[in-house]
Amino acid sequence: MIDLVAFVKPVLDEITGQDVRIWLAGQRVVNANWQIPDSRSRAWSDRALEIEMAHEVAEQLNHADQRALYQLQRSLDRFLRERLGVHCKQDKPGKAIVIVVDRLTAT
Repeated sequence: MIDLVAFVKPVLDEITGQDVRIWLAGQRVVNANWQIPDSRSRAWSDRALEIEMAHEVAEQLNHADQRALYQLQRSLDRFLRERLGVHCKQDKPGKAIVIVVDRLTAT
């Protein structure tokens, strides 16, 4: 079984530019939080994220070799950047962003 924290953390660290706090919250779920600067003040607001891997994606990760895992991480990076961009435009302070990863492609 793949270590989801080890798989997802480097991707979130790269996207946010921070050392994201991340932990396993279920068999196929990780939670993460980090802080983002508020342009209107010196305060940094918290950002919370829940990422759930669909059953098919979890199976794909569990059966992937090292080369495929690297490609799947790159696919996860693209997937999360796309989803987080949409969520940040519709930002609701104090609410966690929930993303279900329903597809990853090893290319």
